[in-house]
Amino acid sequence: MLHHLMVGTWTPPGAIFTFEFDDETLSLKMIKRTPIPEDEPISWMTFDHAKKNIYGAAMKKWSSFTVKNPTEIIHNVSHPMGHDPLAASSETNTRAIFCLAAQKPPYNLYGNPFYDHAGWGNVFSVNQEGSLDKCVQNYEYMPKTGIHGMVFDASETYLYSADLRGNKIWTHKKDPETGHLTLVNCLEAPDPGDHPRWVAIHPSGAYLYVLMEAGNRLAVYVIDENTHCPVFTYNTYPLIPPGIPNPNGKMYRSDVVFLSPSGKYMFATSRSNDFKVTGYIAAFALGPKGQVERQICLNPTPTSGGHSNAVSPCFWSDEWLALTDDQEGWLEIYRWKDEFLGRVAHCDVKEPGFGMNAIWYD
Repeated sequence: MLHHLMVGTWTPPGAIFTFEFDDETLSLKMIKRTPIPEDEPISWMTFDHAKKNIYGAAMKKWSSFTVKNPTEIIHNVSHPMGHDPLAASSETNTRAIFCLAAQKPPYNLYGNPFYDHAGWGNVFSVNQEGSLDKCVQNYEYMPKTGIHGMVFDASETYLYSADLRGNKIWTHKKDPETGHLTLVNCLEAPDPGDHPRWVAIHPSGAYLYVLMEAGNRLAVYVIDENTHCPVFTYNTYPLIPPGIPNPNGKMYRSDVVFLSPSGKYMFATSRSNDFKVTGYIAAFALGPKGQVERQICLNPTPTSGGHSNAVSPCFWSDEWLALTDDQEGWLEIYRWKDEFLGRVAHCDVKEPGFGMNAIWYD
């Protein structure tokens, strides 16, 4: 069967790359490079709930595209970050870094600026076709915030945010009618040197997993049934080999964590800041409620991973994972079978800034 994936870039010129993966012949090839506004490369992209639109974190803007099929992707609109005039200025380093599309009505898009002037999240409504319509809320974190990843619980009632710059984990509650957010809680990371970058939640809603970029570890939290806030379990797992040289804690920075569709497995990655040193990918076995039963492996990735090394499980099976790299510029497909991880396909893309996260279309 053929499957399609899309990938963006960290740097200009902006483009969306479409790939075709054959799970029988294990072939992987790029089939389309779709030009988009050159100064709006997409460092993080996501589909809407129906996979009829792609939303992008695109430098100074949030962008929106209609997806008619894997090779027909049409730019509709781009909206600037509007929470602070300095954020949208070409004179500042503020950048749209992450966006999360609601899977339940009213299907808003939730976006996170990063670096300076990033103390607010941006919420956008969508029109009937799913294109971004307008900013309906700028919700406050704190001035020194830098959110890099968010996740909703299964009911989309509570939103959890990983604050890399502020070293915190935030909890917000979503209004089911408007999709607006109100603050519930803010929790310090366990260690001053952790810097949470990414969050994932088990389908049961019982466990939250927080990836620490600087701490290079995965911290496990339980969700309090009454407050719906995370509580640290004091259980952590390494995302780089324990004892590996890490001068001043600056050699490695962990990246993302995602669950497999069944909720039985979890994958997380780390990157190296030296092109001569590899990053790592870890796999975990999870229990029925989401407790980590064991860390299965911590394997080197082919390169440092650059800005990327982002793992992306497919959405219909635990079998296939995508991995992207922007040190050399490629997309790879891995097979997860009998709790072994094997690379089965590779495709080079020698384009500036390729490649950021991969999203599975079908």
